[in-house]
Amino acid sequence: MKLVFFMDAIEHVSRIARMIRQQRGNALLVGVGGTGKQSLTRLASSICDNKCFQVELRRGYDYAAFHDDLKKLYTLTGVQNQNTVFLFTDTQIVVEEFLEDINNILNSGEVPNLFEPDEYEMNIIGCRPAAKEAGIAEGNRDGIYEFFINRVRNNLHIVLCMSPVGNAFRSRCRMFPSLVNCCTIDWFTEWPADALLSVSKSAFIPADIGTEEIKIKLAEMCMEIHTSVTAAADRFYNELKRRYYTTPTSYLELINLFLSMLVDKKKQILLSRDKVKNGLTKLLETNQLIDKMKVELVALEPELVKKSEATNLLMEKLAVDQEKADAVRKVVMEDEAVAKVKAEETQAIADDAQRDLDEAMPALEAAIKALDSLDSKDISEIRVFIKPPDLVQTVMEAVCVLLNKTTDWASAKQVLGEQGFLKSLYEYNKDQIPDAMLKKLKKYTDNPKFTPEAVEKVSKASRSLCMWVRAMELYAKVYRTVEPKRVKLASAQVELAGVMKTLREKQKMLAEVEAKIAELQKTYDLSVAEKQHLEKSMALTQARLRRAGKLTTALADEKTRWEESVANCNTQLGTISGDVFVSAACIAYYGAFTMSFRQELVALWTRRCDELSIPISKNMTLVSVLADPYEIRQWNTDGLPRDQVSTENAILATRGRRWPLMIDPQEQANRWIKAKEAVNGMNIIKMTDGNFLRTLENSIRLGIPVLLEDIGETLDPSLEPVLLKQTFLSGGRLVIRLGDSNIDYGKGFKFYMTTKLSNPHYLPEVCIKVTIINFTVTKTGLEDQLLSDVVSLERPDLEEQRNQLIIKINTDKNQLKAIEDRILKLLFESEGNILDNEDLINTLNDSKVTSGVISVRLKEAEATEEKISVNRERYRVVAIRGSVMFFVVANMAEVDPMYQFSLKYFKQLFNGTIQNSEKNKELQRRLQTLLQASTIDVYRNVSRGLFEKDKLVFSFMLCCEIMKIAGLINIDEWNYFLRGASGVKREIPRKPDVAWLTLPAWKEASNMEFVLKCFTGLTRDLTATPCWVQFGEEKFHANPDESQTYGPLPPEPPPLDSGHKEEMLDDGKIKGHWDKRLTPFQKLIFVKTFEEEKVTVAVTQFVKLNLGQSFIESPPTDLPTLYADMLNITPLVFVLSTGSDPMGAFQRFAREKGFHERIQSISLGQGQGPVAEKMILSAYTTGDWVFLQNCHLAASWMISLQELVKELGEKPQDVHGDFRLFMSSMPAKAFPVSVLQNSVKVTNEPPKGLRSNLKRALTEITASFFEEHILGLDWRRIVFGICFFHAIILERKKFGPLGWNIKYEFNDSDRECALLNLNMFCKSGDIPWPTLIYITGEITYGGRVTDQWDQRCLRTILTYFFHPKTLAEDYKYSSSGTYYAPTYDKLSEFREYVDQLPMLDQPEVFGLNDNANIAFQVQETGNLIATILDMQPRLTGGGAGKSNDDIVYELASDILGQLMDKLDIEEAKQDMFEPDTKGRINSLATVLLQEVDRFNKLLRVIKTSLKQLQKALKGFVVMSEELEAVYNAFLYNLVPKLWAGAAYPSMKPLSSWVKDLVLRCKFVYSWLKSGPPKSFWISGFFFPQGFLTGALQNHARKYGHPVDHLSFKYNILPAYRDQAEVTEAMAKQQFGEELEQDRRLYTPTDGILVHGLFMDGFRWDDSRHTLTDALPGHMNSSLPVLHMEPVMDYEADETDYQAPLYKTAARAGVLSTTGHSTNFVVTVNLPSSVSQDYWICNGAALLCQLSD
Repeated sequence: MKLVFFMDAIEHVSRIARMIRQQRGNALLVGVGGTGKQSLTRLASSICDNKCFQVELRRGYDYAAFHDDLKKLYTLTGVQNQNTVFLFTDTQIVVEEFLEDINNILNSGEVPNLFEPDEYEMNIIGCRPAAKEAGIAEGNRDGIYEFFINRVRNNLHIVLCMSPVGNAFRSRCRMFPSLVNCCTIDWFTEWPADALLSVSKSAFIPADIGTEEIKIKLAEMCMEIHTSVTAAADRFYNELKRRYYTTPTSYLELINLFLSMLVDKKKQILLSRDKVKNGLTKLLETNQLIDKMKVELVALEPELVKKSEATNLLMEKLAVDQEKADAVRKVVMEDEAVAKVKAEETQAIADDAQRDLDEAMPALEAAIKALDSLDSKDISEIRVFIKPPDLVQTVMEAVCVLLNKTTDWASAKQVLGEQGFLKSLYEYNKDQIPDAMLKKLKKYTDNPKFTPEAVEKVSKASRSLCMWVRAMELYAKVYRTVEPKRVKLASAQVELAGVMKTLREKQKMLAEVEAKIAELQKTYDLSVAEKQHLEKSMALTQARLRRAGKLTTALADEKTRWEESVANCNTQLGTISGDVFVSAACIAYYGAFTMSFRQELVALWTRRCDELSIPISKNMTLVSVLADPYEIRQWNTDGLPRDQVSTENAILATRGRRWPLMIDPQEQANRWIKAKEAVNGMNIIKMTDGNFLRTLENSIRLGIPVLLEDIGETLDPSLEPVLLKQTFLSGGRLVIRLGDSNIDYGKGFKFYMTTKLSNPHYLPEVCIKVTIINFTVTKTGLEDQLLSDVVSLERPDLEEQRNQLIIKINTDKNQLKAIEDRILKLLFESEGNILDNEDLINTLNDSKVTSGVISVRLKEAEATEEKISVNRERYRVVAIRGSVMFFVVANMAEVDPMYQFSLKYFKQLFNGTIQNSEKNKELQRRLQTLLQASTIDVYRNVSRGLFEKDKLVFSFMLCCEIMKIAGLINIDEWNYFLRGASGVKREIPRKPDVAWLTLPAWKEASNMEFVLKCFTGLTRDLTATPCWVQFGEEKFHANPDESQTYGPLPPEPPPLDSGHKEEMLDDGKIKGHWDKRLTPFQKLIFVKTFEEEKVTVAVTQFVKLNLGQSFIESPPTDLPTLYADMLNITPLVFVLSTGSDPMGAFQRFAREKGFHERIQSISLGQGQGPVAEKMILSAYTTGDWVFLQNCHLAASWMISLQELVKELGEKPQDVHGDFRLFMSSMPAKAFPVSVLQNSVKVTNEPPKGLRSNLKRALTEITASFFEEHILGLDWRRIVFGICFFHAIILERKKFGPLGWNIKYEFNDSDRECALLNLNMFCKSGDIPWPTLIYITGEITYGGRVTDQWDQRCLRTILTYFFHPKTLAEDYKYSSSGTYYAPTYDKLSEFREYVDQLPMLDQPEVFGLNDNANIAFQVQETGNLIATILDMQPRLTGGGAGKSNDDIVYELASDILGQLMDKLDIEEAKQDMFEPDTKGRINSLATVLLQEVDRFNKLLRVIKTSLKQLQKALKGFVVMSEELEAVYNAFLYNLVPKLWAGAAYPSMKPLSSWVKDLVLRCKFVYSWLKSGPPKSFWISGFFFPQGFLTGALQNHARKYGHPVDHLSFKYNILPAYRDQAEVTEAMAKQQFGEELEQDRRLYTPTDGILVHGLFMDGFRWDDSRHTLTDALPGHMNSSLPVLHMEPVMDYEADETDYQAPLYKTAARAGVLSTTGHSTNFVVTVNLPSSVSQDYWICNGAALLCQLSD
């Protein structure tokens, strides 16, 4: 392990070693992955001589496997008594139970139920000897086990490595306190700059990267790059909400990658340069040779003539001498023939004699051999015979005959006794045996018994003598035949010798003659050879000159280019360190970033390299340094988009050292990788595959690439060895350990990972193991793709021609490159003189000819392509529009997880629109048609899958993005519209003194004028001339139409040109006419500044003006339309809202299509997934329809659903043509993204607006139902009335509590049910109104309503639309007369009437005040802007402010300072608690005591939590979950739930809530201290109902009335009272002084005075002493002081409005046992000049407190 010991590392190692050395020391190392926690722990373990133990994760590693590892650990430490460090990281936490066990080990050393009985026994046996030594008895099993556990605790040191990223670490610390309490914590923060620098310097010392100065500068750049990426990652999150992490591991990766890339790049450049340089050298050498050869050729010609003449003379002389030699040779040859015959004759005689001799020789040799076997002993054996046997006698006589001795036995014995007897036999003169002797001998040899065999039987020695005798006889006979022949042979040999002597003399003479001729021939041959050499030299020189001509002609064009190439290579070598360094930084760091961030980082790095004088190319890019044009063309052929980002991504995927993980929501990378690796037989796997690991193992073993698709935000731990490339050599083989086995690591193995998540959050532990690459489609890349699609559909001939050309051009360019490489290779490999290699010259020439042809063809093709491109470019406007629309569509996923649309789906939709749109031969008209048709189709298909609240967002974003591309909106205006003047710090001019201009409006106008120059002069115009803008028929004012400060109307400006008007200089004149001076978008900014509540209205008109009416209307979502877009493999997803149910409409549609009997539906939930799966598998073969309801309830089964839908899509041929899959789901993150992206989606919720609701209702009604009824026109008007009523009650929800206290989920089923009931009761032709009104109001709709005040409202509204009076001919639904039931006959006519209704609903149709619309519109504007902001990159300001901890700490201190410690009852005025004559304490005093208790409890909770929070922020206590909730609430200005649980109902933000609490406490304290106030602040009570009950009880006691018969009569006093002012006055009040506010009030005899109530939906008219409509813009006015007078059996005036009083503006609460909401206080009867129905429809109510 290579380590650099900078100070931080030394400190950490020291700390860890110290913790390990401590008795029972454990450590918790906290830091992001890659900071060195594990490496330093291993080092510290080694230093402390401890074994380092880690669990080894594998596929299927579970709790049981973890227990097995713990048992091994316990054996090591407890039985084997080995000091061990247990290193455990958070990435190894497969299940949280692991930490439960570790928590137990840290706490007590023991894991419950870890050991089985036999294992327990083994541990005891293993520890018994050591325990005995420690004094524990052998029989004490518990003592031994305790000894075992203590040993474990002493020897085991747990080191936990945790990452603080995310919430997991915090929650684990809370859940398992021993992680903190029993461990020493060491924080691993970011490496400091000096650490980064020291590491890079150390790494560069041995590297060959230039001078020491360059190494130091590169080391500094390493540090700067790392810190710049860290800063960019923070900004990346702040702006785009995308997470990316850098760690020291990333830093080390940069260094290692740079060093390896530098070596490879240098080698590549040198090889390329040397090849080209060699080619240039060969050309230079050839040119030099040509000049030399020309000189040689001139010199060779005369020499060749001379040599030819000399050779001819030699040739003549040689011919003469040859004749003479031939004559001699003839004589010699004749003599040789004679000698040959004589020699043959002599040889024949010799051969004949030899043949005869050969007959006797074997017998002679056998006899000699026999004699050799005799010795003196054998001879003595014969001699001993006195009377020898006959045959012995005979043999000896024969021997005596041959030796010429007497033949008797005595002579024989004598012969045998002679000294040299055997020698005489050997040397016997066999050639001189006389004939007489032979004759004597014959009588013996003729004896038949005289044979060696016979004699041997008698005597072995005699046998040898017998053989000798017979041999001598045979030889003597042969010799007599051979001797004459020998004589003759001798004579012949003498004669032959004479002949041969003569022959040799003649041969010698011939040899002399021939030697002379040979010498002459040699001279001649040399002369001829020299002549031929000269001829060859001339021919070679001529051939070389000819080839040189070919070569120089062939490579003439290359010379200049090669010289440039060499120069370029040298330049590259000069800047290689900087270029490769920045490229390595790109690969190591910037893959996760978007294009703009990448460009900024590279610009920053290259600029710093220039500043540090690190050599780097000008305009250096990753593509220019690392990309090969040939390879890029191949990638493009494989489907890689041609834009720069995609090319960079491909380089990152193929050049990085770590395996790539590609963020690929549009599956572009997926398709490219599949095409690229198809030739290598790539395997495709998913984490969910059962055989996932086996496939991976096989692929690694065989060296096959693998693509892992659809990964989530975490990676399987078993992949770690593959990701980290943990290969090693074993037995000479490269292997990797995967799971529990070693497998061979194939060289061809590659690993790719893709995810469809558009914005995944990968923790640092993942970031350091992979190269994260953001493959999200870019605008330019998509633009090119869509352009190809458009042209292929509009001009298929053009696109086909272009595609063929591209293929042809790519092929030709590749061929040119191959030819050049081949030329350079041939030149590089050629040896000797290049001009002698004719094959090489011809090959080079042919290659150059081919190259020339290709170059010409390439120029022609490129010219043609240019012409085609010009024609294609005419369609680019359509492609740009498509690209813009897709990114708007894709961004909608930021709003809701269900808004998912894949690029594939979008392209199908876009291309389908182009195919189906109206054709036109005139190009401009056709383009206009395409733009309109594609835009409206995309809007309709996408918006029907959006909720109503988001449809305007989508159409507005679509409109704005289109206008941005057209240059009609600039970025400054866009940002100002969304964010206002945020960040602008300037002194605001003094506000003009006019009543109608508020300070906030003046500030906004001033800032707007300052930031946007188009508004120059606006602040001056505000008080000088009317300032307004108009959208459609709607005017939006910044000031009144008339004012005393206005001057004459200024002259009209010239018409506004298209695009942005040039900024006018401020000449100080009043110009006015802002409606004509501003562009449409600038008008929107104007509206947002001055009439924010009308922004939604203005946006609607803005979209209508720029895109058209269709873009502000909800598209049709009827099932027939949706069904037409479905396929058997394309499902339909109903995106539900609360209470919606599409089942009824679906069944009706199925009945119409004849599929009612072929529907299989199931409501998903626990355990229903497998049932649904069987249903789908069955239905797709039979062609049934399947409806999966409530998919959000089966989150765990969604992965299986995703696989099922994907399988259907991959095998459409196996799916029945009639099969359809329908699904419904609430918005849920668990719903599969891929299913959403490739399905038809529709939201199932009421449309937004009366018009849209009515359209939808009439769309779902059939013409026969509507038109064919006995009641005729009355029927149609009643049906229309119910539809209108349904729309009204749905739309009232948007007004919040003014509409309904509780938001009820009325749905289409309610309307359908009401219409069916109507149809059922009116079949006879009569209309039973009471029955119908009751059923509709109390059951069909009223059954959903739980709040009694809402029930009252529902009944009231129903009378306006469903009542006998509605059938009157002149009856109108609204006072304006805009809305009514028409008197048409046809359903289509009613639909046309609805289409003409206003897009924007006025409050009057709902019976509401205009202020209701203002509240709703302000809320809608806020939602619209907030939603759009969520889709935008966030702007980050410079400078560092306070940290969140500082903000929270200061806020806690501030709140603690404002609140009193408690309300002390001891300080109370005692006379309040004195009992009356009957011993009863005043009921209001009891109420006071109860309130004091409640407030003290709340104060205790608040103060305790604040003090604990401050301690937690300082690190004195653990930040509990409760405290963290308080912390987060403070950051968002919310009241913590902990406080709210102990407090009164309130909707105020934190700052207002604290002020309100302080006021409440002071109110109660003043009551406690000074006695009851003159008027009670009813809003200040915890429980106002208790206070009112106390007041009634006091009255009942006073007069002896039964309390249950008492109720309040309400009298309005002509006085207003503000509690804040009262509190402020009380603070200044002198002792005994009466408050000014109290002096204005009388003290009532009975009852109480209360104040602090607010009116919602009305106001109090002081002059008329009655209720009246609220003033425009005044939402909640204060109610005057109210006298609540108890009266027996009080009955209010019928004209009074019974106004409900609520504690908060939410009105809704929990339904209590009284039947009222817990938010409800009491009903207040207020005098009114209009009917109750008017106020009921207005939603009029009283509130104890407001929400601000």
